[in-house]
Amino acid sequence: MTNSPPGTTCLCVLPIKVELRLGIALYMFFALVSELAQEIASGVFMNQSQVHVMGANAATEDPEKTIVLIDLVPLGARFDNTTTLTVFERFWHKQVIINPTDFGNYDVLYVQYPGLPSSPPSAPGNLNNSLSNGNDQRLHPLAADIGNHRETKSRGIIVIIVLSSVFALILCAGAALVIYFKLRNHHHLTEASLTPEKPADSAVAGSRLESRPISASPSFSSSIVAYKGSAKIFSLVEMDRATQRFDESRIIGEGGFGRVYEGILEDGERVAVKVLKRDDQQGTREFLAEVEMLSRLHHRNLVKLIGICSEEHMRCLVYELVPNGSLESHLHGSDKDTALLDWDARLKIALGAARGLAYLHEDSSPRVIHRDFKSSNILLEHDFTPKVSDFGLARTAIGEGNEHISTRVMGTFGYVAPEYAMTGHLLVKSDVYSYGVVLLELLTGRKPVDMSRPPGQENLVTWACPFLTNRDGLETLIDASLGSSIPLDSIAKVAAIASMCVQPEVDQRPFMGEVVQALKLVCKEGSEFNESRSFSQDLHIQDAEIISRASLDMDAGPVLSTEQFTASARYDTLDASGSFRRYSSSGPLKVGRTERNRERGLSTGSSSEHCGLQRFRMDSE
Repeated sequence: MTNSPPGTTCLCVLPIKVELRLGIALYMFFALVSELAQEIASGVFMNQSQVHVMGANAATEDPEKTIVLIDLVPLGARFDNTTTLTVFERFWHKQVIINPTDFGNYDVLYVQYPGLPSSPPSAPGNLNNSLSNGNDQRLHPLAADIGNHRETKSRGIIVIIVLSSVFALILCAGAALVIYFKLRNHHHLTEASLTPEKPADSAVAGSRLESRPISASPSFSSSIVAYKGSAKIFSLVEMDRATQRFDESRIIGEGGFGRVYEGILEDGERVAVKVLKRDDQQGTREFLAEVEMLSRLHHRNLVKLIGICSEEHMRCLVYELVPNGSLESHLHGSDKDTALLDWDARLKIALGAARGLAYLHEDSSPRVIHRDFKSSNILLEHDFTPKVSDFGLARTAIGEGNEHISTRVMGTFGYVAPEYAMTGHLLVKSDVYSYGVVLLELLTGRKPVDMSRPPGQENLVTWACPFLTNRDGLETLIDASLGSSIPLDSIAKVAAIASMCVQPEVDQRPFMGEVVQALKLVCKEGSEFNESRSFSQDLHIQDAEIISRASLDMDAGPVLSTEQFTASARYDTLDASGSFRRYSSSGPLKVGRTERNRERGLSTGSSSEHCGLQRFRMDSE
């Protein structure tokens, strides 16, 4: 389900989902999204506002090609059967003309909508139109009407029938040989899977990895054993019971990885069951990556992995259920009107999500780059405590996190950092850029990419950045649903943080530990903000001076410069050349054991939240 096009009644609608493979690289596609939407709209006889480009990734088999996910949105609640079938056939028959000069040749991977067949339609031809007898009875190709034409049967038809039969026989024999050799090569696996097994008690089945075959691949099985950590192993029988045989009424989300179902375990615990949709090598890598990451990552702002299920080609991840939906749903989706986020809730979400990322970047061992941080991957508790989810694309950072990883570009359109999209160089600060986009979503209530906006306003970062420098600009971009009584000074400080996070130059972005410190100064929330009395007294005057640089002078005009906020948020110093020099990487400074213990006693935060304080001490000394 998705939202209706702009200008129509606001309701949830059922889109036609299309996946295309374009013959251009991902970084070239970024500048052509609007053109693609326009050409598809023309090809299927719809308005451009009905074509939503939902995401893009480099193709697994060929990084020089791009996989594009598209939603075609009806003007009403759903499409009629005629329109649906027309769209289906026009895509599969390549009747949707997409400019090959800009996009190269394209392939259709799927066209999905309730009632449509799962496979492409038969190729059109003249046989279907010509093969009928006088009584409008359909005849099979290459067959003869023996009752009426027995005496006139020609040798040519007999030859065709014989050759067709021989050819079909050869095909059947070849297929039988292929199946035979596959069965022989995997005899030890198929024999195990075909042996009848009495269903085990659920408590025992949940704790025994060997009770059922996990996968057709022994290496995959050994990987699960190595990666699962403390996660529980569930049987497919248990997953069936928990989700009522994966009933569609229990679907609570769907993405590139697969569907997410709400489930109830036998002990009454409510869980989210994420089912892997892709059964290829890339899907296996994403599954193992998420199992391995979540089994060793533990933080209050990260979603908790409870267990896994992998048998009979079904792969599931079982999480704690985070019941209040995603941040995306509250900002842009079905929860927007029923559970409006006020400014305090948005600040709480921003700080909690920043803490989760800071833990990944600076406190986990080894450090982790999320690579797909976005509002739909921030899940909310009932009190709006955020939890970062979806680690299928996560990668381990190199060293202290300031060295890049060369990798195929993955992620979600609108959140991908420019250096990663253009070069494939992945850094922890690529996540910082994505976090900055989420901050802009919280400030503006807009989507990262919205092709229904007027020209020049489709990309959130490009549109918002010029408005972050003065009061009039901020009043233009602030989400109107927040009302008029919001604290503009607090808005200005968060806008300054967002502006720094989405800087095009990597070196100009802060680390997440520094973002946490800056947001704590904005929030000033009880124990989350207060350090020990003596230390807070020492910093009180400095903090007030530092954070005020990022606020707006209501009469002075533009005051939010990059240099001012860099100085305030990072606690760095300016050298003689006018450029900032850092004292450390994303992790804590290497200080003595006594000094570290004394600092850890100051608050309950993670070590990443102290890096700014440590840096301040070095400056003052």
